[in-house]
Amino acid sequence: MPSVLELCSPAQGFLRPLEQVPDPVFSEHMLGNGFAIEPAEGILYAPFAGTVSNINKNAHALVLTQNGFEILLHIGLETVALKGQGFEVLVQEGQSVSCGQALIRFDLAALKNAVPCYWIMCTVTAPEAAPVALSAPRAVKPGEKVAVAGAQEFPTANTSAPDNAPAFDSAPITITNPNGLHARPAGVLARLAAQYDFPILIVYNQTETNAKSTVSIMALALEKGSVIQLRARTADEPAAQSALTALTQALTDGLGETPCKCAPKPALDFSRALTLKALSCGGGFAHGPAYIYTAGEIPFEENAQNPAAEQTRLNEILAQQEETLQEEISHASSAAAQDILQAHLGLLKDPFLLSHAQKIMEQGKTASFAFNEAIRASVELLKKTKNRFLMERIADLKDLRKRVLLALNGQSAALPAFPAGCVIFAEDLLPSDLAFLEGRVSGVVLAAGSPTAHVCIMLRNMGLPALACAGEEVLQIPAGSDTFIDAAQGTLYINPSAPDRARLLTEMDAARLQLEQDIQAGQAPALTLDGVRITVGGNICNEKEALQAYQNGADSLGLVRTELLFLQNQTHAPSEDEQLRQYQGIVNAMHGRPVTLRTLDIGGDKPAPYLNLPPEENPVLGIRGVRAYGTNKEVFLSQLRAMLRVQPAGQVRIMIPMVGFVSEAQACRRLIEQEKQALGIQAKVETGIMVEVPSAALLAEQFAQTADFFSLGTNDLTQYTLAIDRGHPLLAARADHLHPAVLHLIARTGQAAQTAHISAAVCGAMAGDTDAVPLLVGLGITELAVSAGAIGKIKALVRRLNAADCRALAQQALILPDAQAVRELVRRHFSK
Repeated sequence: MPSVLELCSPAQGFLRPLEQVPDPVFSEHMLGNGFAIEPAEGILYAPFAGTVSNINKNAHALVLTQNGFEILLHIGLETVALKGQGFEVLVQEGQSVSCGQALIRFDLAALKNAVPCYWIMCTVTAPEAAPVALSAPRAVKPGEKVAVAGAQEFPTANTSAPDNAPAFDSAPITITNPNGLHARPAGVLARLAAQYDFPILIVYNQTETNAKSTVSIMALALEKGSVIQLRARTADEPAAQSALTALTQALTDGLGETPCKCAPKPALDFSRALTLKALSCGGGFAHGPAYIYTAGEIPFEENAQNPAAEQTRLNEILAQQEETLQEEISHASSAAAQDILQAHLGLLKDPFLLSHAQKIMEQGKTASFAFNEAIRASVELLKKTKNRFLMERIADLKDLRKRVLLALNGQSAALPAFPAGCVIFAEDLLPSDLAFLEGRVSGVVLAAGSPTAHVCIMLRNMGLPALACAGEEVLQIPAGSDTFIDAAQGTLYINPSAPDRARLLTEMDAARLQLEQDIQAGQAPALTLDGVRITVGGNICNEKEALQAYQNGADSLGLVRTELLFLQNQTHAPSEDEQLRQYQGIVNAMHGRPVTLRTLDIGGDKPAPYLNLPPEENPVLGIRGVRAYGTNKEVFLSQLRAMLRVQPAGQVRIMIPMVGFVSEAQACRRLIEQEKQALGIQAKVETGIMVEVPSAALLAEQFAQTADFFSLGTNDLTQYTLAIDRGHPLLAARADHLHPAVLHLIARTGQAAQTAHISAAVCGAMAGDTDAVPLLVGLGITELAVSAGAIGKIKALVRRLNAADCRALAQQALILPDAQAVRELVRRHFSK
């Protein structure tokens, strides 16, 4: 029998005791003693030299054996439900492996998002109850000794019986576990069976298997719906029947797993008035009859009669579409539309897309089939990244697919036959679909989607009230249903009662009148009732938006997002002169008013292939913003030179994103001064930082000694403070910038700015939130950067405020428990 087995770490990561695993099957040692590793990379290694005796069919677990020991290596909890997606097994059953040999490669970043626990569990499943002596928790690497299993001889569980021992069988048992008898339920069954001092067997497909062995049970690969019998071999019939009854009940109950009883959401009752919540894609009211929009499929043949002709045809169509896109870009109705068309143009030239289509046509397929397959493959690649920004480009790929397939068919996009003034309901929309909507519909409700997706950005810039992530059930709405959208509140009203309908119509009229008045008064300064000046500037990305902001009364440009120029080209960075032309155009549009240019905010969810940015498991917390400048110094210096060359010198302010360390701000300031001297520039150029990392807010007093101004990026500041990804499908609604924890960081930043006599701005979505503006004024914020269309509204709001009252209100908000309470406080105060 075995005595001891030395176990090494099966992964790079942190050693944890098994008791910390958030699952009683492991933490209560139901499968056996062992340990866990919190992995830092996606590779599972052999913890000792042995034989691979079993590999789970879903690739998330396997068993190694050596000299009577059986060791289960299990990656994550609930990973069986992934059906092998994201896992790659590198060995075979029966193969001998050495200690430290790679066994399974897995997508760690995807695993973290998909399952409740991504740790690797290492348990000794045989001999039963083998003790494991574990080292202290610490960072470990593959091949490093972490534990010793066994320190004595172990009794063997009785799995044999006399040849003449009678057999007693249970009734047929149907497996109810949603994912079959994978490692955890198999271990529970083996542990329960081991309580009996006579053999317990599983009979499946006329074969007997030892029910006291986790590995043997796993090897059966029993799925939900599989039918088995239990067999007890003993002369003691009452004991046999008792065991069979208990084990049958345990199997029927799921061995500790609760079979999924989640019923689908009940259908909405559209025969009555309904009020539903969704995510806001912008402000405003909409009213009209409901219309369900479904995009039609574009038919095409698969096999080509003349493959060479198909290749020529695709090349011609792509060349035509390139010309068409260039023309559409030059006549785009908005900057957002222009940016998205630029993205389509870049995709049209994508080498992966073109080479993939070429290979498929060489196999005798039509141009349409080949291009469709190339798009499909590109979409799959983006999905695998789990990167929110990249996945949002999927809509652009689908839009390009639609454009090219229609052209290959000699068709043009058909105009949907929806009634003017309706509210469109759709699963999601492509950017090209919006061409049919502008000026013809009153609002949009998306069952899926995200407020940060391209299509929602376009809807916002079009001024169309829109909601996203409203749920699939809204698509069952009867056509023509009376529908209201209050986009600012994220509320959808369907068939409202007569009193509610009258109230909503009154609110819509009042909002329309107020908007007209705000636009007319946009050119006047924003002074509070007690004389405090609040600068209201634009939050823009190109010259067209800058001109619109100026026309709407922007006192400045509080944020110019320069990275979009860098993302339009996937092969190289824009030259210094190209950047200068764009920056100069923006400055010219403002006719002498201050312009704040943010340096490149690349990385995280906005990658650029030509930059030196390593792949990361969690890019939002990785190399982005200022952190990317060290390995891309020439790109950064080129941008600084382009900004400094803008005339008149001094009208531009330079702002550095993602600063978390004082040394980062100091280093950037030194570089700017060096480039100024090299260019012979004497004028003062203000240099500020984005306060979007909590450390920058907490150390605002120290940063104020280096920075000429602060600008709070409240979208990221909220994300990092609350530890909620702002694009998370389930948690995003809770990432409210009015959470008191966020307000405390803003207050600290505002106070530090006042002490140092520098300005403190807000350039995130919070600056345009009418509930937030009074609090921002009260917390010492002196500048607000909003979209061009919101400038008049925010200026008008500031003029109705008393700064002293705002300060008192802000102090009350700081001691409240959550964002909802803060919003209620603000609304109560201003409803008086």
